[in-house]
Amino acid sequence: MPRVAAVTAVRKWVNAHPTLVGKGRPLLLGAHRARLRSPGQGAYVLLSRVGGSSALLAEEGVDRARVSGLILAGTDEAAELAATAYAAALDALSGAPAAMGDATCLVADNVAGPLLIDGPGGNDQYAYAVDADFYLI
Repeated sequence: MPRVAAVTAVRKWVNAHPTLVGKGRPLLLGAHRARLRSPGQGAYVLLSRVGGSSALLAEEGVDRARVSGLILAGTDEAAELAATAYAAALDALSGAPAAMGDATCLVADNVAGPLLIDGPGGNDQYAYAVDADFYLI
């Protein structure tokens, strides 16, 4: 069965998404694989693969990757707005296949969240979790 670098694929998709990332957008600082040291103003999503398995859809091998998104921001409102926008973008991945870097996402399913994880901690950031299963080829 095929395996896809799911975090890389989802990160590229988020960073290229026209309504999520950039000035005036909810995920101003984009998607990353590690925490930002000086995030400044704005939210970002920290992505990690937390599970998955091979899936058989229409006799084609598909990598079902469970990807966790931890949305971080300096205020609760910014983190919540960014997490809600990210979850809505994932919900929209239920129609036509979407390009994600070198991979193709057939559908995102089992979207969970936003869920408040933590208030300001050692790095003075609020955190919300949004997880989803990505069916990737």
